[in-house]
Amino acid sequence: MQNAFVMLTFDLEEFDIPEEFDQNVPEADQMQVTLLGLEAVLQVLSRHNVPATFFVTGNFADKHPNLVRRLSQKHEIASHALFHSHTRTFRESDIVHSRRILEAATGQVVHGFRMPRLKPIDKSLLKKWGFRYDSSINPIWLPGRYNMLGRSADPHLIDGLIQLPCSATPWLRLPLFWLSFKNLPLSMYLWLSRVTLKKRGNLTLYFHPWEFADLSSYKLPTYVKCPDSQKLTTKFENLLLKLKGQNADFVTCNSFCDEWEASNGPVP
Repeated sequence: MQNAFVMLTFDLEEFDIPEEFDQNVPEADQMQVTLLGLEAVLQVLSRHNVPATFFVTGNFADKHPNLVRRLSQKHEIASHALFHSHTRTFRESDIVHSRRILEAATGQVVHGFRMPRLKPIDKSLLKKWGFRYDSSINPIWLPGRYNMLGRSADPHLIDGLIQLPCSATPWLRLPLFWLSFKNLPLSMYLWLSRVTLKKRGNLTLYFHPWEFADLSSYKLPTYVKCPDSQKLTTKFENLLLKLKGQNADFVTCNSFCDEWEASNGPVP
């Protein structure tokens, strides 16, 4: 694979993170926060004609099918299971249910999956259910949540399923996920991204639309909610402008899989 590719991915989900900090938010309010943030994100993507992949919960799509249909006209829609909230009991059947909701809303085949909170998932089941790729691996150590330092940080196959790990630096496995983007100076985050892009030839960056809404009224740690709203939107737009200067192609995850198979051979 000769070119360098950047995949912008967004977990389009309920704004349930306050639950992790003992703050209950009604689902209607959770959806509204996500919708406000999504509007800001889409304006930036549209201005720069950049495609993205949205990992959408079935619950969100069920409540906003027309919005998801419009999204699918310019961006890729992938599955983020049925619910994001940890207060909901997860069932493997939720994945199949979610995919059906998404495909009914978009009229398109859903190729990709990302497990909420990047929890473990049986890859062979995803393959059996017809998924092409999975992006549930964050190959880092995140205290209190997971240790995936033993996992490959490059795209690879597991059980016939293409794995698109969330990007981490080639050394020390520093994560390039949403918390890094929020809390590091843009110059440092951009430098780490450039180093990783040069080494691996691809970036899989992930964010949440709710981050781009006004979170000032919620009792969240500063590292989770700041910056937010217009300040974070401006930072994100500057990131796009800088990455565009790296001669990298912005592609959806499924389009990247096409490129990956062209270089590595079709998945059996």
